[in-house]
Parts: sequence; structure tokens; C-alpha cells
Amino acid sequence: MSLPGVYPIIQDGGLGAVAPSGDGARVVVGVSSAGPLNQVIGLSDLGAVPSTLGTGPLARAVADQLAYGGGQVYAVRASADVAGTVTPDAGNPASPAVTVTGSPLDAYDLQVRITRAGALGTSAFVYSLDGGDSLSLEIATAATYVIPGTGLTLNFAAGNYVLGDVYKFAVTAPRCSVSAAQTAIRAALGSALLYEYIQLAQPSDAAMWAALDALALEAENQFRYIYFVAETVPPGSDADAWVNARLAEKAGFASKHVQIVAAWGEVVDTLSGRLEVQSLASRIAARSSRNPVHIKTSWVQQGPLAGLVVPAPFTAGQYGKVTSFNNAHALALDNAGFTTIYKLIGRDGWFVVEDRMAAAPTSDYKIVPNRRVMNKATTQVRQALLDFVQQGVDPLDLNASLATLVARANTPLRIMQSRGEIVRGRVIIPPGQDILASSSLRVQVRIVPLGYLREITLDIGFENPFLAA
Repeated sequence: MSLPGVYPIIQDGGLGAVAPSGDGARVVVGVSSAGPLNQVIGLSDLGAVPSTLGTGPLARAVADQLAYGGGQVYAVRASADVAGTVTPDAGNPASPAVTVTGSPLDAYDLQVRITRAGALGTSAFVYSLDGGDSLSLEIATAATYVIPGTGLTLNFAAGNYVLGDVYKFAVTAPRCSVSAAQTAIRAALGSALLYEYIQLAQPSDAAMWAALDALALEAENQFRYIYFVAETVPPGSDADAWVNARLAEKAGFASKHVQIVAAWGEVVDTLSGRLEVQSLASRIAARSSRNPVHIKTSWVQQGPLAGLVVPAPFTAGQYGKVTSFNNAHALALDNAGFTTIYKLIGRDGWFVVEDRMAAAPTSDYKIVPNRRVMNKATTQVRQALLDFVQQGVDPLDLNASLATLVARANTPLRIMQSRGEIVRGRVIIPPGQDILASSSLRVQVRIVPLGYLREITLDIGFENPFLAA
């Protein structure tokens, strides 16, 4: 027995606070020239990207995510165990030869143009990293010239260079293998950070998509509910061949946890200002991060994709660059489960066709908003239920014993409904459960998601009021 007095017992949980779900937060994994390997770092300042990550696909993707989506971006630099390549154009002048050596840090459309004729040391050149859209200052030829910030060296053979000759080189960026990507992604999965998705910032194929799907299931087994954003390989010069190859590649793959962006175009690079052909995955994913979980990136009211000059592939026309990617290609890719872009007649610019997941046609998770909504609800309802693990209940009156549990589990659903993220959510305790024998409780949650107006049929005509009966 204690002495007379008042002995407070301070309770917790009465406010029904809802745990965070990481809305809008994302992780970008890829290769760059700087930064610690396989370690999560946070960035919120676009200006800090070059000093933190250097150059390369990861730096570019993080910059796009910050520029177009804002907020906080987490980055993991993966090992560049697959080197980039340099391929000379078959039409390059044979003599005197210009060759390229080194290990590229990123992808470039490299051109070397002779601007002053003459022998080595007397002649001069300019170079371009974006196919001739922007040019360097004039430089005197020498045996070698290191192109700053690229990892590449130009080698000029002895001989007389001809004014106007152009040497072209297709340069691909370094990338990470499946195993290197897995290592980097697991660094993010093992962190305590909350985020919605992981973007792999490099071209990928079905083998990589399968690995990402397996990693999503691995994360789910650790009660982390996320999805992945991947990008296809870039198109060459033939849009039909590229689309057909992607359809064949996708035919053997389906996933409720992977979004594959099949959209490339010439854009103004966020870091360098050059005009470059890049995947639009970062820009589309950034719009997802900026939007609430239920809002589509394909909602026309949000406008066309920003910063896109022309979809790839394209050719130079009389009045500028002309794309050979058309709405027939877009529909084929969309039907196959890719996220891609299309030309909406009556509006300027290019729009996202649909926020596609690479799921089966009958899946509830064919669209990204359904995936985001379910991941958020699962995360928050689970957190609410954790407080009740090992709580004692009256097995003869479960409804009364579990009233607080049901109310707490309903709270995140009620908040999501108030924000317009879902139409309705409810928590159900199925009857007939023998808690004494099983020591377990089955709780059902059912959510009504939003519907979306993909097509609007306009029935319009005249009427004559004098013809009315």
C-alpha cells in the first residue's frame, strides 16, 4: 500500500495519430562519377547534385526528379561494372583518322567538325556532345585532346584535315549489372527511410525487370510496400522496329510492382543545358511524386510533359526536327503495359497516355494510382494494428473488445477518404474466430478506389422544340 495521494498513469494512443507513409519520397539508383557506393544519400538542392554525384545517369535522374518533382530525393550510387561504349559512325572520313579512347561517364552524341583545314597542329576543330546542337569553342588539333568532364580523349592522326569534315561517335553511358543493381537497391531496402518507389536510372531489359519484381516481393516480405520505375532501351532510327522489339520483350513479363517507361525524347538537360535524347522516366516519375497518390500523371489538366522538345526517334526536317513516333506506336505500347506518351489532338505538347504498371490485364494494379493507394493504405493500417499485438480480448464478445482496434484501423482510411484519395474504406472483423485456440485475429480491409475518365463520348446534335409531342 502506498501513502495517500494522487498517482497519475499517463496513457498514449488516445489521439489515434496515423503513421507516415512516405508520400512522394523516392530513391534513385544508378551510375555516376562521384559519391559513395551503395550508400543512401539525401538531396533536396538541385545545385548540390554535381558536387555530390558528379556526372552520369544517376546525377541526371536526380536532377530531373528535383527539378520536376521537388521535395526530397534519396540517391544510391551503384557500381558501374558495365562500361560505356564508343561506336564510330561508318561514314567518318578514313584519313586522317580521328578516334576516341577512354571510359565514358555518360551518354553523348559526339561530333567533331573541322573548322580550319591543314596539317595536325595547324588545323582546328569544334566538338559537340549533343549531335551538333551546341558547339565548343574552336580548338587547335593536336595528337590528343581530353574532352572535359566526359572521360573521353580525342586522338588526331597525322595528316591534312579537310574543312567541313565531320567525325561522329555514338557514346553509351556506363551502367550497373543486375547483381550491382541488387546490391545498391538492397542498401535502400535496408534503410529506415520511408519512400514510395525506387527508380533505376538506366536502360533495362526483361532480365532486369524480373530482378526488380523479385526485389519488390523481397521488400514486401519485410513489410515495405513499394514499386519500381524502370526504363526501356532507347530507340534507334526505326520507331516500328523499336516498338515491335519492346512488345516482344514485354510479352514474357508481367508485374504488379514494376512500372516500365517506354518513352524517349530530346530534352533540355537539367544540369548541362544541352539538347540530349533521354528517357522520360525521371520526368514522369517526378510528376507522380509531386501528385497526391490518387492523381494520375496522365491527367490532361496538368498539361504536357515539360522540357520535351521532340519524341525520339526523329529526323531533321525543313522546319525543325520531326518525330517518327506516332499515336499508333503509343497505343501498341500502352496496350502491352508500358507507360508512354501520345499526341493529344487539340492540345500542344505530348501527354502521358496512361500511368501503366506492367501488370496483367485483369490485375487491380494496372495503373500506378491503384498501386500507390494500396501501398499507402497497407503501410498505415498495419502501423495502426501493431499497437494491438498481444493485447488481451474477450473471446466471447469480440465486437466490444475490438472496437478500439477497428476504430484505429479505420482512421488512416478515413483520412485518405477525406483527402479524396479513396472513395471509401472499411475494416471488417469476420465472425466465428476462435481466439482461444488460434491466438490470431483476421482483419479484412476493403477499399473503393477512384474511377478515371480515360475516354469521354460526346453525344451532340440539334433538336427542334416544335417537333416535341
